[in-house]
Amino acid sequence: MWTRELLKSNAKQALQGRYWRSFWVCLVLSFVGLGGASASSGSAARQTVDTAGGDNASIYEMFSNIPDNMLAALAVGAFIGAIISICWVLFVLYPLKVGRCRYFMESRQSLTPASTVVSTFRQPYGNPIIVQLLTNLKVFLGFLLLIVPGIYWDYCYTLVPYLLAENPYMSATRAMELSNQMMDGEKWNYFVLQLSFFGWLLLCAFTFGIGGFFLEPYMQATYAEFYAAMRSKALAAGMTTTDELGGFVRHDTF
Repeated sequence: MWTRELLKSNAKQALQGRYWRSFWVCLVLSFVGLGGASASSGSAARQTVDTAGGDNASIYEMFSNIPDNMLAALAVGAFIGAIISICWVLFVLYPLKVGRCRYFMESRQSLTPASTVVSTFRQPYGNPIIVQLLTNLKVFLGFLLLIVPGIYWDYCYTLVPYLLAENPYMSATRAMELSNQMMDGEKWNYFVLQLSFFGWLLLCAFTFGIGGFFLEPYMQATYAEFYAAMRSKALAAGMTTTDELGGFVRHDTF
């Protein structure tokens, strides 16, 4: 039976002698858009959007003074920017998210090369992208359906990236099914585990988010310990086998 204290203790032990490598890995990932604890400016951004959205008349007046040809150029630019952003998320951030899971799972056993993070850019490169896309589309649909289903499904499928890190050939149906089974009875516990970092995140806010960069390796190592506990439970309960989840034997990286 796992406890928050045990997971965090194991995470600290896993980071011994490996913290700074993990720090640089998380720092680089945050710069390309895969942030975690360091992404602390979301509330400020939402407040800015809400403030701007509250003065619709001013916005309409501003756009009404822009020539039509310039508006068309802005619309085309916005469309191209949106396409580029979607492609970046799909073809870069999705594989990196799986690679980050693999890196921290391998780091539990030994010092792991930073290149492990990009090992997912090889065969089967496309499958983890498709699986995560379908999973996130289902979660997004749940948020459209009165929000609550989206929150529930988000916790049901929180282990999908770890499953793909261990078995990148797993289908979307199987990954969602197995994650849901593994999270059965654990959703609230996982929420409390996330909530246990609130104090640290609050302190990070006082450092303008800089402290989040130093907290991120600890959080990711703790979540890796959570997956390890759920994996052991799944194997013991017969939800899966070692043929399907063969462990985190290090793959050759480039």
